[in-house]
Amino acid sequence: MKKILSKIKNNFYIDILLVVFLSHIFYKITFIESLQGDFYLLGQIRNGDVTSKSFFVESPTYTLFGLLFDIEDFDIYRLVIYLITLVCFIMIVFNLQFLEKYSTLFFLSGWLLTSSWFVGYVDVISVLIISIVSKNLLQSNFHLLKISFYLLLLSINHNAISFVICIIFLILVKNQTKKKLLPAIFISQILGNLLVQYYLKFIGFEGRGRLRFVFNENVIQNSVTFISENLVIVLWSGFLGTSVLMLLIANTLSWSETRNIFISILIALFFTSIALDTSRIFSLLVTPIIIFTLYKYKNLVNFKNKLGVIYTSSIFLHFLVGVYYFYGSILKQSPMSNSENFYNFISRIVNSLMSNIWN
Repeated sequence: MKKILSKIKNNFYIDILLVVFLSHIFYKITFIESLQGDFYLLGQIRNGDVTSKSFFVESPTYTLFGLLFDIEDFDIYRLVIYLITLVCFIMIVFNLQFLEKYSTLFFLSGWLLTSSWFVGYVDVISVLIISIVSKNLLQSNFHLLKISFYLLLLSINHNAISFVICIIFLILVKNQTKKKLLPAIFISQILGNLLVQYYLKFIGFEGRGRLRFVFNENVIQNSVTFISENLVIVLWSGFLGTSVLMLLIANTLSWSETRNIFISILIALFFTSIALDTSRIFSLLVTPIIIFTLYKYKNLVNFKNKLGVIYTSSIFLHFLVGVYYFYGSILKQSPMSNSENFYNFISRIVNSLMSNIWN
């Protein structure tokens, strides 16, 4: 416990408060509309009759939680997923304290909006694993088995996101780390996809996978069109308040550092262009880019007491420009509006639990 408490320093408490405020008040947290269908999958697996065709079955994390804890009530299932999300928020804050005075800026970026609007997708778990791997790579704390294990978890959690993130890691890390990282990536991606395919075969899933969906008619064409016509909005949705620092890169970091960051952003845009849920995917793919960039600023750039100006500009732009999110169309509020909202759900659960006391 003392070891854990010794690491709670720097911006930990303000980061926690900011994350809770942004996710619950400013963005207004929402559950995905397909969550009930995901819950029904638990019963289908138990009965040995899987009829679900959604490719999100390929991301089995919450399903495995539901099966492990034998959850048979939809409200309990939603509550567990919300609590997992909340715990992931706290763990992300904890793991990113190595960024020290730059950590708070990370929580002004787009991944938090994505994790708030799409509670029920495994996005927040992906961000947690990405933050842990980034921390280990940046602090030269490279252990092949540990990194391989985390990347394996990332692959099982969301194999498509994991594949692109691994490419971005290879671009961002130092040359001497690339040779060590490559075997970890190779092992984790192969094994992760094999385990997911075994899981799908074991439960009897016969739907289309992500890769097959991408090559449906007009999917790629529509995605590329969305990106080309709304590039600025897509970029803003991924970086949000950290856009200020990203714009300063060319003037503050060396060309070798800047080049790798730009290449990583272009790769993130390239793979985003084959996904219809554009801003959601982009905000996840740029997560390691933002972490690496903030770490470079921390170690290589001296703003000479002007960091307060950076924070002021970032926060000001974040709230002034506001949310512009691209999810098939330009959105300023969550697209998940056709199911019970989070606040009514929590009120109903609390009233149910306290009914005997309050009466």
